[in-house]
Amino acid sequence: MQQHSLIPRSGGFTLIEILIGTAILGIMMLILTGSLRIGAQSWEAGETRIERANRQFVIQNFLKRHTSTLLPLSAVNAQGEMEPALNGINNAFSYIAALPDQLEGGGLYRFIVYLTGDEGNQAIRVSITPFQSNPKSERPPPEPIDDVVLLDQASHFQVSYFGISQEQNTQMTSGPPLPRWTNTWHDYQLPLMIRIDMGRIGEPAWPTLLIAPKTQVLR
Repeated sequence: MQQHSLIPRSGGFTLIEILIGTAILGIMMLILTGSLRIGAQSWEAGETRIERANRQFVIQNFLKRHTSTLLPLSAVNAQGEMEPALNGINNAFSYIAALPDQLEGGGLYRFIVYLTGDEGNQAIRVSITPFQSNPKSERPPPEPIDDVVLLDQASHFQVSYFGISQEQNTQMTSGPPLPRWTNTWHDYQLPLMIRIDMGRIGEPAWPTLLIAPKTQVLR
């Protein structure tokens, strides 16, 4: 006669069930880890885009707002010579504008925005020099009070000027001279427009910056 055990069977997991459960848990952990990694990468990419946009906005906003307030005044340069209110070449330009009273006590200064460094290690810098209007002054030529980096790792910095230059006015033509773009500006009369193309290594191209300064000059 067959004997039946009176001891009930345990309700625990079998070895197969444990192995299957462990495998499923491993897959879930793998998916979770991948999701976290993708989320972290997306977060970092978003932060990078925000940082890039902020940098571009701050720099271009400074150049546009501050340069457009340049004053049409001639000034003495570091060599003790008179210099136009705006003096520029294809990778640098200088102008006269005011500093807020909170900075260096305010007043007028000549700002020089220029590209420096070797290819692959270039920077756009701003030099600030006190304004001096009299070349015969007993004071020595002014020295810069500051020279700061506006943009590091610059890929390019190109400046051009739109207007009627003094050279055009002296040329014999059949009609009045017309404004045109040029890579240099050394006239006492201000250009009608300044165009700046700039960018940073590893970043998409920055939009072209157009600045309209005042058009009259005081000498």
